[in-house]
Amino acid sequence: MACAGVVASAGAQLDFTFMTVGSRTSGKATFFGFNSSTSTGSLSKTSLETQSGNARTCTLIEDQGTNIVFTLTDGEDSDAAGYKTLVIDDLILSRSSRASFSSGAWVYSTTNDAISSNNGNTIIVQLRAD
Repeated sequence: MACAGVVASAGAQLDFTFMTVGSRTSGKATFFGFNSSTSTGSLSKTSLETQSGNARTCTLIEDQGTNIVFTLTDGEDSDAAGYKTLVIDDLILSRSSRASFSSGAWVYSTTNDAISSNNGNTIIVQLRAD
């Protein structure tokens, strides 16, 4: 199976959504992606199933300059309960390579522009078990 440039085995995808990338400004900074609290961008669905089979609500997928932040309500930072890989368009982010995790928010340090370069476009976001 190939999707958005990612080749993987069948059954490895836990769930996916389509994100229409929006932008917002805070002070002098511009953020790109989806943010439910500021009504920035949108997702085709916000309920995503994790490895444990539990549905979690995605509230944020945002490029904040040198970080990408991904937030799930009641998100757990474990292989069994969460996910192993977050794929945003062609960008592959291993959960284990995150810079930090706190209160259901995973922070990845990257300067990749997979989100910001797609401002106004729709891209796929996948939670994967591989």
